[in-house]
Amino acid sequence: MAALKSGLGVQAVLTALVALLLLAAPGLPSPPLYVSLAGFAMAGILLASNTLSAYLKIFVSVYGIGYLLLALAKTLAALGALPAMVAALLPPDFAATGSVVFAAIVLAISYWKPIRDITLIADPYFASHDKPSREIGMFRRFGRTEGQIGRNLVALSIFVNFADVAITLGFNFYYRDMYNSLQALDAQAFWNQVVWTFIPLAVLNVAIGMFDLYVDSGLQLRWRTWLTHSLYERWLGDGTHYRIPFTDEHADNPDQRIQSDVNAFIAQTTTLSTRLLSQAAQLVSFIVILWTLSRDFVLPFTDTVIPGFLVWLVIAYAVVGTWLTHIIGKPLIGLDYRQEQVEADFRFALARNRIYSEQIALLRGERAEASRLTTLFHAIVDNYVGIIFRRIKLIAFTFSYRQASTIFPLIIAAPSFFAKKITLGALQQTANAFSNVQGSLNFFINSYTILAAYKANTIRLGSFKRAMTKAEALAGAGYGLAQGNDTAGSVTARGLTLALPDGREIVRAEELTLPKGAATLLTGPSGSGKSTLFRAIAGIWPFGKGRIDVPAGQSALVLPQRPYIPLGSLRGAVAYPNTVDRFSDEEIREALRAAQLPQFADRLDEVDTWDRRLSGGEQQRLALARAILAKPDWLFLDEATAALDEETEAGIYRTLRESLPGTTIVSIGHRSTLNRHHDQRVEMKPAEGGRFEPRLSAMPAPAE
Repeated sequence: MAALKSGLGVQAVLTALVALLLLAAPGLPSPPLYVSLAGFAMAGILLASNTLSAYLKIFVSVYGIGYLLLALAKTLAALGALPAMVAALLPPDFAATGSVVFAAIVLAISYWKPIRDITLIADPYFASHDKPSREIGMFRRFGRTEGQIGRNLVALSIFVNFADVAITLGFNFYYRDMYNSLQALDAQAFWNQVVWTFIPLAVLNVAIGMFDLYVDSGLQLRWRTWLTHSLYERWLGDGTHYRIPFTDEHADNPDQRIQSDVNAFIAQTTTLSTRLLSQAAQLVSFIVILWTLSRDFVLPFTDTVIPGFLVWLVIAYAVVGTWLTHIIGKPLIGLDYRQEQVEADFRFALARNRIYSEQIALLRGERAEASRLTTLFHAIVDNYVGIIFRRIKLIAFTFSYRQASTIFPLIIAAPSFFAKKITLGALQQTANAFSNVQGSLNFFINSYTILAAYKANTIRLGSFKRAMTKAEALAGAGYGLAQGNDTAGSVTARGLTLALPDGREIVRAEELTLPKGAATLLTGPSGSGKSTLFRAIAGIWPFGKGRIDVPAGQSALVLPQRPYIPLGSLRGAVAYPNTVDRFSDEEIREALRAAQLPQFADRLDEVDTWDRRLSGGEQQRLALARAILAKPDWLFLDEATAALDEETEAGIYRTLRESLPGTTIVSIGHRSTLNRHHDQRVEMKPAEGGRFEPRLSAMPAPAE
């Protein structure tokens, strides 16, 4: 019953009703009869497609609509209810049954793994119930949701492509009649063909081409906008970007996958899918024409009649060509995937050199970096050389194959023309039909290079999505580390064990309490798990077991030793992670002064690479200005003042105490001067098995 209530279910019922009406209608000639029988098959396909992916459903639905329109039109024409001029423009009878065949093909290939890999990436957009994106004006009112707009645009693109196929068929018959008029020296017929057939077809061809480009561009732009937003929001959400390296999924260079691979995937999906369907429609149409032309074909230089000989010949010609193309071009898939990877590695290395240019200059590391870049670039060159030679082999075959295909049908049909069994127009129409059928069958050959790159993009995006899924699962997996709010005011841990990604345990704490209102200093040797404990309290470290509880509804801010400075204005850098409209200019200036950065108070709108412009100590003070602005309930400082001198550090802690009286401070540090700024001390003590255990220690007496 659920299937009948869906959109495809309703469409299936309508199709079956139309088929029944056609079957029961008296006096209809035979073509509409078999068209009506095909309608029952279409109804069954529509019902079976309810579980299909959102993207493939569009194609089945369009074919269903196409069948209904064509079947009704052909029936009206058979009953004489349409003007003769309109009836003459209708496609042949096989077009309606052809749409049933195409729908069946879509249903069949939906079970093929490469198609499932594609639809797993494509479906979320077309199934989306998000409001239409306001970023793009094109087709914004073409549906109530973004997914509906996408579905409507794909359907429109399919109809436009079918219109283009109809025009191609029109040109085929035009060239036949034109060449026949030339052979008959009939000037009037020739000019009639030019004025009343060629010019209208040419104008329609140009108009449809322009509209097709507009529709495809709008679809690609809207789809890319939605998918890009979806991926980077998921990537950045809930610490997923941080956990991806801990998964076993190969997902390097997420920046490239979100920017480059998304763009290429969408362009290739829209182009290949609609082009493949138009080629299929063209294939069926011209095979029928070619069969008609060679129904009683006599084998050249013999008296042997082979029905539909040119159809079997072109199919065999294309199958052999496709098989040879696959053998020659198959290595391109791996080469293209490898090329995307090495290009991304080289670009990432260049970006790191830009980010760490000061450190490289101080260490005089330019030669080492140049050597590393040379190695990475050589990998690009070596792989691309492999692509070049493989493409040369592929092009050598495909070009030779294409050149032979232009003369091949003429050689086969010429003896019949010279024997005056067919006209010049029929000869030309035969060559044109053969060329169109062979071109449709050669879709795989002509698109092999694109298909190889397409598969590489699909693999990269698929692995990236799987990596995000596994990273999201890590948030509740690992050893069974539980996060909760079962505490009145303090941060508590019970039965806590923290481990590294390789499973080695480094921290164990049966009971740990960080009391609200008391500043706590966490000390211990390097590698004892201090920062890991902070990450676990912040909820981003997935490897562990036990339970950590933080007070419900209380905010927390963690400041690492090396703060993150985003691109853009100084105002945005200080307000981060909040937006710039959260605080007034005076609040931001006051925070900078409190963090001992008064020299920057009047430079809020200045845009610079602040992570390079500011010294290490200035970056840490800027991060502390964020804490003064945000006023969190809990402030975790992971050696966040290590770059400051002791006097400045003392001043900063005094400012934090004065500016944030309601904030509980928890610090990681090694300096003994930090003791006087905290109320209690927790020390990471060595325990059995190479683990460390946080224990409350006596605060040393202040130095005299």
